[in-house]
Amino acid sequence: MSGDNNLVDSNTAIGNTNGIVVFPAATNSRIRGNIVAGNPPIQQSNIVPSGVGFDIWDQSAPGNTNSFGRNMCLTAMSNPFPAFSRYALPR
Repeated sequence: MSGDNNLVDSNTAIGNTNGIVVFPAATNSRIRGNIVAGNPPIQQSNIVPSGVGFDIWDQSAPGNTNSFGRNMCLTAMSNPFPAFSRYALPR
């Protein structure tokens, strides 16, 4: 996602090259209550060089107004990653 005032809420992303990607231009966005796992899927993880693909990848600048909360994921890459949570979400 890029741009301003995005809402990514209560989604499930499994088996993609990347799960949720927050691009550098994203500001004032809320990413919350998502289940994001297996991005990339194990088949791709075994053949693609390490460091490619994450469940949540925050590329936005430090000090931005994006917020993360109640997300469940296994891998994350951040710059930095605020309020990262690995708690299970009730569905």
